[in-house]
Amino acid sequence: MPTRSTRTLMAGMFLAGLIYGLFALSTGRYNDPFVWLAIYIEIVLIVASLTRKPPTKLDLVFLTIIIMTYTMAAVMLGFLSEVAIMAIGGIMLYVGIMTEPKFPLTKRAIITGLVVGLIYTFLGIYLALKVGVVYIVGAEMLGAIALSAWGRYTKEENTIVVAISNSSAMISVSILFNVPAIAIFAPEIAPDLLTYPFIVAITALSVVFGLLLLVPMRERFEDEPWPQVRPQAETIISMGLDKTAKRTVLIGVAASAAWVGATKIAEGSNPGSLMAVPNMFKSIIPAAAAIPEWIGITNSPLLASIGFFVGWKRAIVIFVGSIASILIWIFLEGALPITYEQHLKRAEILYLSIGVFVSVMASDVVASRKKKSKPEEFEETVDTPSIESEEEKSEGIAIETPHIASEVSRLKRVEGVLFSIEAMREEMRAMATNPRAYLRDSRGQLPIWVTFISLTLYAIVGILMFWIFPIFPNLHIHWSMFVIGTPLVVISAYFTARAICETGMLAGYISDMVAIPAVLMLRLTFQSITVFMSMLETLQVAAIALLVHLKLGRFTGVRGRDIAKAVSIGMVLSTFVGSLMIYAIYVTYGFGGSEFPSPAAQLFGFIVLSLQGIGNLEIPGANQFPGMPPELVFLYLILFSVAGFIAGRELGKRDMSPMSFVVGVLIPPATAVAMLFGAYIDYRVKKQDGFQPDPAGYEITSSPLRKKMSRTLSGIVAGEAIIVAIWVIWSAIILFV
Repeated sequence: MPTRSTRTLMAGMFLAGLIYGLFALSTGRYNDPFVWLAIYIEIVLIVASLTRKPPTKLDLVFLTIIIMTYTMAAVMLGFLSEVAIMAIGGIMLYVGIMTEPKFPLTKRAIITGLVVGLIYTFLGIYLALKVGVVYIVGAEMLGAIALSAWGRYTKEENTIVVAISNSSAMISVSILFNVPAIAIFAPEIAPDLLTYPFIVAITALSVVFGLLLLVPMRERFEDEPWPQVRPQAETIISMGLDKTAKRTVLIGVAASAAWVGATKIAEGSNPGSLMAVPNMFKSIIPAAAAIPEWIGITNSPLLASIGFFVGWKRAIVIFVGSIASILIWIFLEGALPITYEQHLKRAEILYLSIGVFVSVMASDVVASRKKKSKPEEFEETVDTPSIESEEEKSEGIAIETPHIASEVSRLKRVEGVLFSIEAMREEMRAMATNPRAYLRDSRGQLPIWVTFISLTLYAIVGILMFWIFPIFPNLHIHWSMFVIGTPLVVISAYFTARAICETGMLAGYISDMVAIPAVLMLRLTFQSITVFMSMLETLQVAAIALLVHLKLGRFTGVRGRDIAKAVSIGMVLSTFVGSLMIYAIYVTYGFGGSEFPSPAAQLFGFIVLSLQGIGNLEIPGANQFPGMPPELVFLYLILFSVAGFIAGRELGKRDMSPMSFVVGVLIPPATAVAMLFGAYIDYRVKKQDGFQPDPAGYEITSSPLRKKMSRTLSGIVAGEAIIVAIWVIWSAIILFV
């Protein structure tokens, strides 16, 4: 039960919200119904915080419905403002303080998860815009430090912390794969479209309907190695046993924060960028001004540390890609001190990247075919006599007798009964009457029709918001995009989940293929395609975020429903706070420059523009070569794609990452050079440990030296993320004030 002082403090905060709402009315916003509703909500919250008992589960359901209805209505009607957001936050604050959650979803776990989530959400956004490769590492370490400082450490509460923070980061990053392309390739409409309400709207729509997308299929992934989740679970379990771990992480945090903080203060006192060497010495050495700030070494402990987590092989491939970028700058651009935006728009760079990208897709198709066996191969495998023991034979392949033809019609009738509307109604009634009992009886397994209902509602709401009643300027998404793209996202999410549980890599291509008919046949605008693809990406990432953390919960002993609640909290954090961070970076620095080059969005935007050019019978990038015959331009640019394809194929043959090469081509070379420092540390540690990959498919992290380096560098990553997040948000506040 909250104390009287806590209730009084809450009432004072809601009173401040009420005063601000009345102030908003005094400025002439009488015609905004959501300001009036916000004032009413603040009054109710003041009374409830002083007089009401802690909310029951029914109250929580009612408040959740109010939040969702109020938010969606404000977005769809174009009234989402700071007053409305403050009212929504007030309800969430009331719920967070007044409720008495049970272990492991305790208040300290939720608060710690929100704090760590703020850090790692910004870290994910920063890396997505800066490098295009996101490695969210160390959340479990910061969580362990905070929980230990707050009381006794438990692995279950730390699992909740990780689920909140990582889910928030994953959702915010998914928005950045495509949306920055609008600012880069359509700058004339970006200021009106890329607003805070817009980012909140597309994020909320995707996470609400994407959360349960893969839950009915989760048993299909249970026996996979999960190379990304297992080491994290090991760390969560072992952090409670190692007393030196917290000190090691804190040393990294303090060192990184001190270095980056001093750099930012120096930049503020002496105007000029200190982001890269040698450009930072241009005031002392005039010749250094001739070298762009994206050439050299980035002054970033975070990026240097990321090289360790990427691995020395990937970091070297990234560096080789940056060498290709530098050669284009030297020989094709004359080594002029141009901006990174100008350099990255060279057609040669983008054609080279597309060639590598095609090689990756081709290798995935070939690999998937190799996994399939022909019928005769299957028969040969089954008929081969076994030489194993009797116990091992008992676990072999069992082949049932095929059904005879006369049974087919009966089986079809049985199938019809099983999937009948009546059975569906019974399940819906059971879920609505007693959700906990239903989940207990079904062992947490949801029926597959939940997926299709979720997608149907997503398509209906999307058509209403973006086609029938378009609420954002210069954005009109045709209804056929939702009809075509929504079913495909299930397939894309399934194979993306398959990739992440087998290899640990997040890679999906099927949903991106929706862009091809959208551009060639529907002739939609660039911003319409970009926004729709971004929503599909976020939809499937929301589903994968829940799936990943459900598996993490199985490893650490946390129930699925507690994981689902934690992931939902993380998604709320990313929807409102993560969107604010993205918007703050956009209005402060912009997208596509040397500070935040947005390589993934650059590549996506060029692909869409290329498809639009093909649809208009134009050669993409030909406008950069005026006076040259189109045939020669085509042959010249295709040579770069062929070179990229060959490079990607050869890297794949040598068990190296072709996509890392693309990353190196698209990020500033100074960033790639900085990553070599962490890569060298990774190489030395592995060499000293005699590193061998684990047969299950994930890296062995039991080496004391590797654990120490991993914790120190995780602290360095978190330290810079904290300082840069504070700096960017403070700069945005100053800009608005």
